[in-house]
Amino acid sequence: MIRNKLLYAVLLVILLLFLILYRGKLSLEVLIFAVVFPVFPLIALIRIKSSVSVSLRHNKENIRRGESFYWILQVQNDSLFSSANATADVEYRSSMDGRMRKMKISLPVLPRNVQRIRLNFHTATCGVMELRVTRMDIYDPLRLFHRKKRFRVRDAVTVMPSTVPVLPPDWAPQPKPDADASEYSKYKPGDDPSEIFDLHAYREGDPVSRIHWKLSSKLDTLMIKEYSLPLSDDCTLLADYRLTGEMPEAAFRTDLMMSALTTAADTLAHRGVRCKMALYHAGTGIGLTDPMKEPGECFQWIAGMVQSAPVPETEGSAFLTELAELLCGAHVHDRLMLFIPRMTPELEELLLSVPNPERITVFAVMLPEEAGAIHEEQTPYPLFPVLLDTQACLTAGEARPEEGGEDDA
Repeated sequence: MIRNKLLYAVLLVILLLFLILYRGKLSLEVLIFAVVFPVFPLIALIRIKSSVSVSLRHNKENIRRGESFYWILQVQNDSLFSSANATADVEYRSSMDGRMRKMKISLPVLPRNVQRIRLNFHTATCGVMELRVTRMDIYDPLRLFHRKKRFRVRDAVTVMPSTVPVLPPDWAPQPKPDADASEYSKYKPGDDPSEIFDLHAYREGDPVSRIHWKLSSKLDTLMIKEYSLPLSDDCTLLADYRLTGEMPEAAFRTDLMMSALTTAADTLAHRGVRCKMALYHAGTGIGLTDPMKEPGECFQWIAGMVQSAPVPETEGSAFLTELAELLCGAHVHDRLMLFIPRMTPELEELLLSVPNPERITVFAVMLPEEAGAIHEEQTPYPLFPVLLDTQACLTAGEARPEEGGEDDA
């Protein structure tokens, strides 16, 4: 634009010399026209700036990672003036990696009309995709002037994890036991009278209703029944929703972990196995949901998880502390499926030290070379690798702006 202004200044100098060398009416009229002419496109630009507006809308909901979708950028001009030279500054960001990307779109601004531009997207990870229009620059035909108008137009879509099976083919969810085959704790009593955990001599304060009369008459002393603690028929699905390592691999690992979690939850729900969902929150620890049986319940919970940003890697030690309390505390006998984006030595040490590690099934995102190494090790807990193809992730589609053609307003 500076070059255009310099060229126009040179033109005015030439016309001024023409007026000096050729003293006539024509040279004066040409000079006056050249001086006055830029005022008209400037007025048109001011009018366009006050009349132009933009909006965003996306074409569909319930988007899965890997599916194509698009945004419609709509530019409306209510004035009688137009500009063939305009640019819009657009920013887009995924909550999974948090990196803001920018692009500049060239478009015409038509008089008293609506122009629509389609921006195609193909995401490499799940998360919340946010698109913002921050500014529009409008130029006159000679590009001598431009007017800048700022916007705060924003739209966002939730991209859910892929439903493509990423679990190993030999994995099968543990079926829900029948009522006649319920499991009971071997280490802790409870309140279920259908099964006796242990017997002991009467102590002051023991309820009379728990006296074992037959055995008491044989032993000539009062014996008290201790009832059993039934083990939960539910499965607890715990997601380590953290970014572990450097970008972009960390985002791909977390995304693949989410896909494994989604597939497992969907499989359990369709087989009638109730499951609890668990998630670590920075500052508040691990929270558990009520048992879920319907696929829609799991979908809504995972959608809420996706809509929040992943926990930073610095929360690793706090996560392990909360996980140890969960595995060694009140839920020491629960069946647990642990989904992690990366197996670490600290986590391995924790899983080896907890009671009954065989009740824990671990799904860990691994590179092919990492998965090859686990076959040489014997772990007391089932460990299933979820393979990460970094090359495929790195070549996944980026945002591609594409003009939508003729105006259809």
